[in-house]
Amino acid sequence: MAGTGFSARPLSWQTGSEISGLDLSRADAIAQADIDALWQLLGERGILLFRDQPLDNDQHLAFTRRLGPLARTGLLGKHAPPGYPDLFQVTNIRTGGVRSETENAAQQWHSDQAFLAVPARASLLRCVHAPALGGDTMLAKLYQAHDALSPGLRDMLAGLRAFNTLFSTRTLARRRRRPFSSIEEGELERQGGTWHPVLRRHEDSGRVALFVNEQMTDRFEGWSVEDSAPLLDHLFALATRPAHQYRHRWRPGDLILWDNRCSQHFAPLDYDFANLDAPENRRLMLRSTLA
Repeated sequence: MAGTGFSARPLSWQTGSEISGLDLSRADAIAQADIDALWQLLGERGILLFRDQPLDNDQHLAFTRRLGPLARTGLLGKHAPPGYPDLFQVTNIRTGGVRSETENAAQQWHSDQAFLAVPARASLLRCVHAPALGGDTMLAKLYQAHDALSPGLRDMLAGLRAFNTLFSTRTLARRRRRPFSSIEEGELERQGGTWHPVLRRHEDSGRVALFVNEQMTDRFEGWSVEDSAPLLDHLFALATRPAHQYRHRWRPGDLILWDNRCSQHFAPLDYDFANLDAPENRRLMLRSTLA
């Protein structure tokens, strides 16, 4: 990254870069040229990792706002730390003896806010506490999935749209997923769902990504849920091939910025989930989201 105030090294062959040389706690001191360069690199690599950034909530949000305006949806703030409605808290730590609904969040591959007409541009996830073993996040970049399509299938998909909703029909039926109980009555209906092109051109990089995901993509336009299922299953598997993934082992002070337009993510239950109250299994993550 010649000419910028930071350096970048690949996290894997085609996915992700680790950024060094920036102090995110001093967001106002980061040059606009560096912000622009981060966006350019994010559009190419899909994921940016910042290590050793022990931010507080105010510093986290200040850096987010340097990148752009925050996303707005009624689903944000329901699991926020007190006084910070723009942060989404993912934790298995009890509050007042009560377990959080987000203790096992992100149990399906998805892109944040794909159920909205204008999905989230990017998300920033910060680690405060991580399990001693496990607690990883898996991310997949979707340009590779598009490029792996056979020419005939790519041509067919180019004319298709798919309906995305917070929990797809099959997610609700197969996995017995239910929305958080804390979501206000009628909120899901107000959010509804929306149609997106199956092949979506990234506004910054110009590359095309396969824009479907297991949690939210319900069916193709003009197809039934049942008829859509076999092809969607194939596309979900293609999108999350190991060769398209980066798996991150968290440590406190890590912050990952991912591009929802060309990546999706998933959190496996890869630690002692039957013994969550043990100190070595504590997990606390804070996420902000960019419009």
